[in-house]
Amino acid sequence: FDTELHSGVIRHAHGAWIIDMALCDIIGKAAGLPLHQLWGTYQHRIKAYVSVVTAAPPEQRADDALRFLEQGFRAIKLRAHHETIAEDIRVVEVVRQAVGDRMEIMVDANQAGTASGPVSHPTDLVRWDFNRALATARAYQDLDVIWLEEPLPRYQFENLTRLCDAVDIKIAGGEGNSGLHEFYWMLRDNVYDILQPDATTSEGLSQLRKIAAAAELHDREFIPHHGANGIALAAHLQLCATLPNSPYVEYILDPPHRTVESYQQLHGIVTEPLLIDDDGYVPVPDAPGLGIQLNPELITRYTIR
Repeated sequence: FDTELHSGVIRHAHGAWIIDMALCDIIGKAAGLPLHQLWGTYQHRIKAYVSVVTAAPPEQRADDALRFLEQGFRAIKLRAHHETIAEDIRVVEVVRQAVGDRMEIMVDANQAGTASGPVSHPTDLVRWDFNRALATARAYQDLDVIWLEEPLPRYQFENLTRLCDAVDIKIAGGEGNSGLHEFYWMLRDNVYDILQPDATTSEGLSQLRKIAAAAELHDREFIPHHGANGIALAAHLQLCATLPNSPYVEYILDPPHRTVESYQQLHGIVTEPLLIDDDGYVPVPDAPGLGIQLNPELITRYTIR
């Protein structure tokens, strides 16, 4: 398979990277091996952080965190979409009080939705500037938050670099960036501590290997964005299983907005969900290719109108 030749064609076709993912799956299935074995396995399971999708009151998120903890998760990513810094900080304070040191906490500000600021959803209109990002990051640092994600617009590289230099908490981002060149710029300018590309939008699965290797050379972590569904989750697991700088996988779960069946399994198109083990890790599938199977009858139902 001429995957590198195909990647150039796909890139010039405005990034239809799902094709690259399919090619990787075909190669693995033809070889009878999971992708991680073809590429060289580093780890066989990856720690999941449960990622909620909405901004909720502190007490609700504390209850949610305790429920996720009982289910086996050991890390949670919260959303910082409130009107004031105090409200954003309060959510983390209450969750931290509830879970103690039994869960790691990450926070997503979602400020990089467009070149100039967040995507304008009715419940997500608050825009951060550098001062708000700095004050919030310092507060989260005191609460032992692992990372703050997308605290500023996507291309404010200078301010993002200033922020990284000013705080000890890790700054993460990159899910909406596309092209190898943009991730080169980010590494060159020390924009993020953690790169979060997505195999469905940023670059193809085969191409993300290049970004991950460059991140390793710059002593940066590589933790992909969730990829929108269970197929991309499986793809990211296969890739991250080959990497020494990829310690987490994003696991979207926020009932009733996102459930395993509706979001990860695409209402049953993916036959088996990717579940965590007793330690809160997702075992990397060992079946050929991406390691998952699709229900062809349901594929037809959802794709043919």
